Amino acid sequence: MTKSSFLRAYREKLSVLPWASNPEKLERFLASCRATIDGASSWNHDGESCVAAWREIGGKGKPTLKALRALPE
Repeated sequence: MTKSSFLRAYREKLSVLPWASNPEKLERFLASCRATIDGASSWNHDGESCVAAWREIGGKGKPTLKALRALPE
């Protein structure tokens, strides 16, 4: 499990959502996610796609900021 593998899995889960068909919007959102994982707090990590991506990379339950921030690069 790494931050990069989580974000790749999350991108895949998000890609089915209507708003994600706009590449600029998707990139902006993922940049916000990355910033939050790196220490900011601008992204709500409780969404269904986030939980699915977390579990896809081997996480248990719901992801916490502490767990996401602890992932290696």
